[in-house]
Amino acid sequence: MPAIRQRRRLICAALVPLFSIDDAQTLHLTVQAAASRPIDLWLSCLSKLRRQHRRRQTPRPNIGGTQISLSWLRNLSPQECLYRFRFYVHELESLVGALDIPEPFKTSAGYSFSRLEALCLLLARFKSAGNIFDLSIQYNRGATSIADVVNELTIYLDDRWKNLLQFDTDGILSPTALQQYADAIHSVGAPLKTVWGFIDCTIRSICRPIEWQRQAYSGYKKHG
Repeated sequence: MPAIRQRRRLICAALVPLFSIDDAQTLHLTVQAAASRPIDLWLSCLSKLRRQHRRRQTPRPNIGGTQISLSWLRNLSPQECLYRFRFYVHELESLVGALDIPEPFKTSAGYSFSRLEALCLLLARFKSAGNIFDLSIQYNRGATSIADVVNELTIYLDDRWKNLLQFDTDGILSPTALQQYADAIHSVGAPLKTVWGFIDCTIRSICRPIEWQRQAYSGYKKHG
């Protein structure tokens, strides 16, 4: 019995903040007074726990901004459209047709987008390194729906154009061709004999090397 009473006092002490009671002794007396109807007390406790848990949840921004449409895109300046989506409006209009994106584009969860909006959200997501909620407050769509359309449109495009995206192992990417590229790169001063290509033209800053400075220098006029 003493052990049970001790455990009860410990539980009461933990529940003091939930019930806004001055001290654990007062709550202990309250528990004893409510002994004839303990289920009501514990149900009340659970209810308060749920409310406090909801208040402690991570804050989320409200959905806002403007939903992407052709008329909205046309109201953007060319520079802003290029900044947001990496393409101009007329290029976006051409891309949705060239990529054979269905109209409308519907996700498996039931979200529906115009194919232009779906492509723009995909491009905006790939362009941004920020949180997906940043897109939610800009383009008036929930984060879940944006995540769905980005993921499913990526899968659709990968499957629809896989014949163009897969490596051409019998042609320009055959082992013989790769060796020719590596030989050509090495012949102009590259220290390695196994480099056959470069991912893109992104310039990466490095510390000044003691050796191979010429090879590390890109030759770009603004690259000091």
